[in-house]
Amino acid sequence: MIKIKSIAELKKLAQKRGFECVVLLNGGLGSRKTVSYNPVTKMWRVRNHIDDSRQVLTTRQLNTKSYTHVGEAIKKNALIYRT
Repeated sequence: MIKIKSIAELKKLAQKRGFECVVLLNGGLGSRKTVSYNPVTKMWRVRNHIDDSRQVLTTRQLNTKSYTHVGEAIKKNALIYRT
């Protein structure tokens, strides 16, 4: 498993294709997400596997806890993916 360390790294990975990652939670559990980034519109798409909800977010929103935990997970070294 590889930790995503920055929004720039996430952006690079998500532009190639939507990819599945996990936000690590307390207690060893994880929250699966599929993330993609569109460089033309500069918008993120996040699918939350727990309830199949989908979000379209700006980078600012991606970093805002009230929208998603992805940005905070990066700051806490808790966003991972498998190669």
